[in-house]
Parts: sequence; C-alpha cells; structure tokens
Amino acid sequence: MAGIRGRDAVTVHDVALQAGVSIKTVSEVVNRSGKVSPPTTARVEAAIAALGYQPNLSARRLRQGRTGVIGLAIPELSASGHFSELAALVVREAGARGLTVLVEETGGTREGELGALSGPRRSVVDGLLLNALSLRPDDLERAAGLPTVLLGEHAPGISVPHVTFDNVAAASAVTEHLLDGGRRRILVVGGDPAVSASAAQRLDGHDRALARRGLSPAPELRRTVVEWDHACGYDAVLQAHRDGVEIDAVFGLNDALALGALRALHDLGRDVPRDVAVAGIDDIVEARFSFPRLTTVDPDRPRMAVLALDLLGDRIAGREPDPALVAVPAGLRVRESTRVGQ
Repeated sequence: MAGIRGRDAVTVHDVALQAGVSIKTVSEVVNRSGKVSPPTTARVEAAIAALGYQPNLSARRLRQGRTGVIGLAIPELSASGHFSELAALVVREAGARGLTVLVEETGGTREGELGALSGPRRSVVDGLLLNALSLRPDDLERAAGLPTVLLGEHAPGISVPHVTFDNVAAASAVTEHLLDGGRRRILVVGGDPAVSASAAQRLDGHDRALARRGLSPAPELRRTVVEWDHACGYDAVLQAHRDGVEIDAVFGLNDALALGALRALHDLGRDVPRDVAVAGIDDIVEARFSFPRLTTVDPDRPRMAVLALDLLGDRIAGREPDPALVAVPAGLRVRESTRVGQ
C-alpha cells in the first residue's frame, strides 16, 4: 500500500481497497448508519486509522442540507456563572460530535428569545438549544422548520423537547436540610415568580418542604430581586437587617444570590453558619471556593448538555425524541456554610 500512502490525499476508494469492502460500505461506516456488521466495521475503521483517512464532513453535510452548526441561546454569560458553565459544556460536547456552536445572549427577555428563534442566525444553524425564561407557549410557532430543544427552564404548556432539572425537588432538598439543622427563620431571596418559571418552581419546593413540617411561609422572609446576581443577594440581606427581620438562614434561589448574602452577613458581623446558615442552587465554581464553602444543589450540567444534544440530534435527523421531557435529578452538596462545628 505504499503507493496509497504516498498520495496527497487518501480517498474513500483507498479505504475500501485496504479493507476489502465496497465504497458504499465505507460510507455507511463513516456515517454510522448501523447497517454494517461489527467485524466489517472494525476492519474499515482499522483501514481508516492506518491510512489516516479524513472524511470530508463539509461535503457530506452539504449533500444532507446541513451546516454542522447549532445555536445555543442563553440569558447571559457572566452574572450567575451557571449559564457560562453550561455553555462551555455544550460547546465541548458538541465539538466532540463534530459540531460548531454559535452562542448568543438573549438577556432572558421575550424579545431576545424570539430573536434567537426567528433572527438571521437561524439560516446558518441546523438546530437550536434555547434556555427560555420569558417565551409564551405560542411563541414557539416561530421555530417552525428549525429543530429546537429547550434547555433549563421548564415552562408548562410548551410542547417542545426539553431538558431540565427538578427545581421543586432541589429547593425542597435545601429547605429540608436547613430545617433539619434547626433553622426556622429562613430568608428566601430570588427573582419574581410571576415572570420566572425557575423562581416559581423553587419557591414552590420551599413552601412544600415547610408544609411537610407544619410550617407556613412568612411574608417578611421573602425578598424579590430584579437580578439574580451577587449585588442583589447582598442588598436583600442588608435590607432585611435594616427592617429588623430576624433570620437564622438565607436560601438564595441561585448561588450568586447566596454568595452575595454570604458577604453581607460577614459585613454585618454575623457568623456563618453558627448564627446564620446559607445555601443556594446551581453549584457554580465559586461555591466550591467561597469562605465558608457554600452548600448548594448540583444540577448535573454535564448530563444536561449530553441529553440536550442527544435530543437536538434526533430532531435534526427528523426523529421525534422519546421521551420529549427529561428532568435530570438534582444532588444536594452539603458544605461548610450550613454545617455547624465542622
């Protein structure tokens, strides 16, 4: 085969000759059609490796009417950390599948999300992963012809394939953990449940956990913020202090809010967790390096990224995903911010 190796470019014909199969068989192995027996597939793959054959993905995608590019539309890339970490995982996993990702920020607004669905980028992507905070169910009519999978928020009534994690269970787990530690005056800081499905679901989980212990939510222990960021978490705790509200725990509905609260308590001279326990949701990198380290819920972003790309791949290929809604289990990570004496 020295003559083959000496050529400028190895072709599919060369691979077929080396493996002793037809060109069609090589094509089926490269395209992972599943029509070739395992022994023959192994022989073809060995020939590909030996010859250094590189399939022309661009030409193949052109024949299939695809670009090899997908879109990822998320609310923001910086403030909370959750979305930037999720985006990085999607880009990495997509790259392993030979896909390129175009990332855009929507600001979490309906206008921005509609733009992701119907804007100019849709002409160059094969499909879209969308974290939708503000879309209405009928808005997804704009996605007609564009394979779309929702990633993150679970908006009831939207019948598009969806990967999320159980916000209700996550908030319940945090609240039960705080209650088990003897906390009863839990200040809950989060976005407006009237406009954020995530806030509504996490508040629901918190309230359910209270109800199971025979407790009711106190209005003065609810603080609604405009942004889910450190500054708003910080300000919410300071305002509660100025209002004379007694607390023995803070539950930030995301980690950025909880970390802001952690700083505010430090500035107020309150010991965490002896005086006030603090917990959040999202398990962003900062949560593992704060002082004290933050108790939070891990939404398993790597698993979410894999499942979302699996569903989107099905839709791009013309298959309807089954199941269309996948809820990734959330895991509580108990750390120093709620553990007294450790």
